Amino acid sequence: MTSIRVLPDIVANRIAAGEVVERPESVVKELIENALDAGATTIRVLLKNGGKLNITVTDNGCGMAYDDAMLAFERHATSKISTEQDLLGVATLGFRGEALPSIASVSRLRLSTCFKGEAEGTILSMEGGILKKVVQGPLEPGTTIEVGSLFFNVPARKKFLKTVETEYGRVARMVTSYALANPDVSFFLTHNGKQTMGFSERLGLPDRARQVLGEDPALAELAEAGIEVSAFLLPPEHNLRSPLKQFFLLNGRFVRDKTISGAMLAAYRQSAAHIDGYPQVIIKLTVEPEMVDVNVHPSKLEVRFRRQSDVYNAVKTCCINALFSRRQTPSVFYQQGRERLGTFAPELSSWQNDPSRENSPGSSFSQGWHVAEHAAAAAPYPGTVSHESNPVVPSVFTVLAQFQDTYILVEYQGELYIIDQHVAHERILFEQALRNIWETGIGQNRLVIPETANAGAELAAVLQEHGQLIEKAGYTVERVGDGILKITASPIFVPNGQIAATLLELLAMVGEGREADVEDLYRDVAALIGCKAAIKANHSLGHAEMTKLIYNLFQTENPYYCPHGRPVILKLTLSEIEKLFKRK
Repeated sequence: MTSIRVLPDIVANRIAAGEVVERPESVVKELIENALDAGATTIRVLLKNGGKLNITVTDNGCGMAYDDAMLAFERHATSKISTEQDLLGVATLGFRGEALPSIASVSRLRLSTCFKGEAEGTILSMEGGILKKVVQGPLEPGTTIEVGSLFFNVPARKKFLKTVETEYGRVARMVTSYALANPDVSFFLTHNGKQTMGFSERLGLPDRARQVLGEDPALAELAEAGIEVSAFLLPPEHNLRSPLKQFFLLNGRFVRDKTISGAMLAAYRQSAAHIDGYPQVIIKLTVEPEMVDVNVHPSKLEVRFRRQSDVYNAVKTCCINALFSRRQTPSVFYQQGRERLGTFAPELSSWQNDPSRENSPGSSFSQGWHVAEHAAAAAPYPGTVSHESNPVVPSVFTVLAQFQDTYILVEYQGELYIIDQHVAHERILFEQALRNIWETGIGQNRLVIPETANAGAELAAVLQEHGQLIEKAGYTVERVGDGILKITASPIFVPNGQIAATLLELLAMVGEGREADVEDLYRDVAALIGCKAAIKANHSLGHAEMTKLIYNLFQTENPYYCPHGRPVILKLTLSEIEKLFKRK
């Protein structure tokens, strides 16, 4: 007598539902994908109590004929593919034929559909996966699916649902994702009788990106080797504490992918070595269906690229182009995580279009910061601000004062700029150190008297595993006891007294997996060098020192953010000042 048996269809469907249908968000995702595959140009989602009570999705797609409507609830019944070869290049969003039977098995479902060109449509009702009623009658072309009492027959699953607000928020993000991925389709979301979200087909992707991110994002597009990328990014000071405003879109679908997110983070790290929080981004990719395997996750949220390195490089390059396309100074009224009272400063076009810019040395970032041709060169790395003879003071900006021995006040074209001297010097030293590292490698200082560091068992294990990477960072270290490390050589740029502390910081970063390659390692080493060696707050500077610091800052590649992503400069316009004094 055998103990293995084939499960009844109703049980198999509920098992499948456990993989495909986790919460109202999952239902909405599957129904939206079906609507898009049906050629819909308008999709409406209606929720009651966050979808826990009812979910209704209506579309104006091609609809289904009677026979197709009856077959749609059979497992693995699909119009999307027919052969094994079709799986190698799936061009539709759905293809498995599992969503509708899985949803029907854990809900009370009603389908109303009419195929375009037919006079009558089909209305069928199901409860727990069992067909209860089928009628035919006049209907508008398209499909409406109502899903009520989700998990009514699986009370254990129902208990795992969150609050109404949380479930609604998840659905709203999913609708937003597909609205961004399909900008030629109108999407509307209604909750408890009130429309809460709308994306008209008249709104293209740039407008939808602004609507979602709440700001005017930087944009870049790239097309190479069969990969098309569009990136909409906000600068680092807009980072959030969660990834709720990170949207990765691939061939019309929303995905979660480490290749895309890793490339995006690498681009942010190139503009600011350390990133706190989660950047707000929308990244849309279009590739040939044969380049991606979408059949690696139960709900198709994860994918596998067949040319992963090409995708990584394309996304990273596009994001870098977007980040550096905006040379903006944060407004003094910007407050991270709170309602923003002002706006970002305009691009530095007024500086860059200065007719005297040809006389300005330095990088493209600094060309609009008008200085005389014979102005002093940037201070040599490392060290503090130079005490040498005054550089020529540019006529277009004026150093006003130092506030609290920490902030430098500068007037430029009738606007007040507040510069944090520590992070400004940190940016200068970071770029100088990084340039020196790439040109000559990380030089070492052999210590006459070795230093010891109490790393503890965890960081000592990091050294054991990543010893070669630590050696490339300029350290020669050996383990001499239980968590005790002996340092016999250190990077030439690390000041005395900070050798052990810098090593422990480096080990912690490597242990967190932040160094994907030598480039990332070098950037982190340069950031550590900049942070340790930069002048600190509460350090008095003379007028010549402040002027030299500002000049050197604007010779850097990115003077607006420190290596940790914090703003270096804040701006207060004359108009903002006059509003504060009630002059306007």
